This record gives sequence, C-alpha cells and structure tokens, in this order.
Amino acid sequence: MLRRLDVEFVFVQSKTSSSFDGGEIGTFLSGVRSFFEKTLPDTANTSLQEAHRIKEYIYSLTIDMDQPPICHLHYVTTGAWKGESALLTRVNQIKTDLEGTGLFSKVDFTPLDAERLKRIYREIKHKFIRELSFDKHTILPEIAGVAEAYIGVVPALEYLKILCDDDGILNRRLFYDNVRDFQGHNAVNSEIRSTITEESQRDRFSLLNNGVTVVAKDVSKVGAKFRLRDYQVVNGCQTSHVLYLAKDYLSEHVYLPLKLIVTGNLDVTNQIIQGANRQTEIKPEAFESLAPFQKELEETYIAVSKYLNNQVVYERRSKQYDESHISRDFIITLPTQIKCFVGMFLNEPHSTHRYYGELLDSYRSRLFSESHRYLPYVVSGVALAAMERLFTEEKLPRMLKHYRFQLLTAFRLRYGKGVMPALNSKGMDDYCRHLLDVINDSDQYAMALNSVRRTLNEVWEKEKPWREPPERTRSFTSAIIEQISSSAKSEPAHTERLEGTVTEFSRVKGFGYILSSKAGGKVFFHQNDSRQDDIRAVKMLDRVSFVLVTGKKGLRAVDVKVT
Repeated sequence: MLRRLDVEFVFVQSKTSSSFDGGEIGTFLSGVRSFFEKTLPDTANTSLQEAHRIKEYIYSLTIDMDQPPICHLHYVTTGAWKGESALLTRVNQIKTDLEGTGLFSKVDFTPLDAERLKRIYREIKHKFIRELSFDKHTILPEIAGVAEAYIGVVPALEYLKILCDDDGILNRRLFYDNVRDFQGHNAVNSEIRSTITEESQRDRFSLLNNGVTVVAKDVSKVGAKFRLRDYQVVNGCQTSHVLYLAKDYLSEHVYLPLKLIVTGNLDVTNQIIQGANRQTEIKPEAFESLAPFQKELEETYIAVSKYLNNQVVYERRSKQYDESHISRDFIITLPTQIKCFVGMFLNEPHSTHRYYGELLDSYRSRLFSESHRYLPYVVSGVALAAMERLFTEEKLPRMLKHYRFQLLTAFRLRYGKGVMPALNSKGMDDYCRHLLDVINDSDQYAMALNSVRRTLNEVWEKEKPWREPPERTRSFTSAIIEQISSSAKSEPAHTERLEGTVTEFSRVKGFGYILSSKAGGKVFFHQNDSRQDDIRAVKMLDRVSFVLVTGKKGLRAVDVKVT
C-alpha cells in the first residue's frame, strides 16, 4: 500500500503586550530553533519532551514525504505590526537559520496584531459551509481579483438551502456585509411577495426580480454541485427575506437569478456590493456602513455593553435590530452616531441639525478615521442613549431635547478628567472610561446633566433675545464653552511637564502658540506665565517644556522652558 506523509509544524507565541518586542520575538524563534536540535535542554518540561519525541519519529519517516515539512511561526500581540526594519532583520536571521538546516521545504513567519486578530475572529464567527445545486449557470470571463464567477438561475427552494441553518431557520449573519438589513413589508417587498403568492405570477419571478449576489471565499465544484465556504449575500437581502417568509408558496417552477463570485479580496467585494446596490434607491452615504472602521465600531459597542447596566448597540445597517428586544433608545444609528460624536468630541453641537449625509461630507477628515480610537464614538452613543432614557423617566425636562447635543458638549467639558487627549491617542481610552463610569450610574449622570443644564440656562438668559434658534448657532456653543472654562479653577490639568514645538511667537506682544500632541494640538502661552527671564529669546521651532493649565479663556501653557 502506497503511503504519503504531508507534515506541517505550527508554533504560536501569544503575548498580551501592546507592542512587538524584538527581544521576545528573538527568544521565541530561538526556542523553535532549539526544538529541532537532536536533544533538548535539561530544563525542557514533560510536554515539550513528548512533542520532541514525536518530531523525531516524524523525521524518521522522511522516505514517505514528497517534500520536507513546512514550518509556520505565528507571533501574536495586541499591538500594531508596522514591519520595522530592526524586527524584520531579526526575523529573517532566524528564518534563514531554520531554512539552512535542510529540515523544511518552507519557513514562514506571520505577525498577528490586534486588527488582524479581530478580522480573524469575525471571519470565524461568520464562517458557513453549504452545498448548492446550480446547473443552469454560465462561467464569466476572467476578472482581475476574482478567482471564479458564475451567473445563472437557481430554483428558489434550492437557494433557501444556503440561507437556512440545519433547523431551517434563516441565518441572518449571512447579510453582515449587506448595506441594509430587511426593511420589512414596504411597497417593494410587498410586490416581491405578491409575485410569489399569486400562482399566475410565480413562473415569471426570474424575469421580474433583479436576483441576488453571493460572494464566497472558496468554492469547490463537482458537476452542478457547488460547495460554498465562508460566503455572504451581499445584494438581495430583501429578496432573500421575502423568499424565506413566503417559502410555503414556492414550487420547483420558481427560479431566482443568481450571481456567484469567488474572491477573498475585500476591495473587490466592496466594489461588488456598491455596484450591485446602485440599482436600488440607496443614498451614497449608506455605503459608509461597509468601511472596516464601522464594523470594528459595531463590535466595540457589543464588547463595551457587557459592562453597562443597559445594552447599547450600534445599528450599522438600517433596521438591523428591528426584530430584537432592544429599546429604540439604546440603538445608535449611523446618523445618530455622527451627530452625537460631532457634538460631544468635536464641540460643534450647533451643526447637528443638518442632514447626516451632509455632516458626513463636511466632517469627513475628522470622522471615522482609521487612526481614531473607538471608545470616543461608543461613549458619545452611550451618553446620548442614557440621556434619552432620563428624558423618558422625566429626570430631565423634555423641553431640553432640542439641546441634547449641547448637553453632551457641556457634560464632557465639565466632567472629562483633565485635558482631552488626541482622538488617536491611547490616553483617550482612559479619558473615555472615566466618562463612562459617570454615565453608567443613572443617578450620577442625571445630577451631572442637571448641573450643566444650569450653565446652558445662564448662557441663554445672558444672551437673549436670540435672532435664531440658539441651538443652531456657533455663538451659543462658544458661550457655553467660555462659561464652563471661566468657572473652572486655574490649576494644572497635567502634573507632569509636557513638551512641544513653538509654531508662533510675537516678541512685541509677548505671546505665541506651542504645538503638542499630548496637549491635543496648539496651546496658547504668554511671557508673563514663564519664570524664565529670557522668554523673549524664544524662536520659531524651538522645543520647549511646559505645564498645562485651564484658565479663564481655556487651555494655556505656563512655566515654559526652552529644552
């Protein structure tokens, strides 16, 4: 009997540290190298010794191998892999050493950082395998970025087999990459249903329906049988739901147009989704839901909600939670997310009355950046949801609803701990957790909002009468910020000294600005606030250290020293 042995060795080193350390990577790879020596060090534990004996036995069977084993090395941390040259040099040295032993046909090293870990988790969670009989199909010509593509018609009853789980229940996770969730029995969906339920129309279904598009990462084909792995219905969510709900009316004569595309390229998949959905009435801003940032944000809401008194979810796709038990107060939609973030963290609540598509375009450079931390978005959504509940419970006057985004701005300014870090700073997570603790305590949050409400009232009384609704004016926002700043004590916001670069300075006027990432941007300073006699000698681009304080007119640097 002919024997054939295919062997792969897999080594995984996982760390909770937030960075890739060259020394630790070197230790890991050196440990792998020593594993393939004839003998192990005396310090090796029992399980490692047993694995080493198995390895020795495997190599005694090399006559049954068509090629030497493959060695996979995976190094996992919660940091971000940036491919620094020093780390790559260390990795390549060990790889070359392992390849030089002649024990392997291939040695590969895979760094797994936080982003890749989350992507793998999502892929596993949405992993499906189903078989589809698709005999009436045509193979499409070769397409860049696409492994295979087919177009044709399939019996609707056959299509339902890949939509449902083993219990015949619709698998809603198949629509994760769709722009919208099921929109209910609207006019279009009711029309689709009537085509199925009316016997005289059923056999015309394939002519009257645009069909569906399925994207799979892998397909194996035997005759007309297609075995689909890791697939999503990227267009046809409405049709799929209507077919499922009207399945009792289906017969073997009801056919559905189907496009089956095999690709693992995310950019190609997104192009397919956008192209296929252009045929329906979907506004351009709705495609924002396809961005990787949006999917990560949705998962972050789920993770954070485990620690909240009330679950708050992010409705990335329209009507995604319509069939859930979650109150509408605790469902944050994409338009709401944009408005509460613009109000709470960009200090521009007066803009939130605008249509969200216009807001998205206007704030594109300041919203949903891949470098931003996710927690500020979650905190702004949770803060708004908790505020809406306080309105419902009459712990806040309902007349304040028009000013809810101003309340968010004032709440963060008053109760944020210290100076707000930059949106891409790790310090932002700690800043947000402090706010979240206040928000999660309903009584404490109610007291906080009623406190800042008085600030809004003072500003409103001071400036009235207003020529236009104050909540839509920049001057009202500026007055709120000024009022909160003037009521704060002038004391250090940071006890440690910060550093930055002088970007502007007037020797005549004696003041200028320092650019500092730790301070969140440009900070004002005046020569009177420095104990240095030669402060007037400071020049543009000088590196300086300083202490940050909150003064009557906002943040400023004191005790400025040239470094």
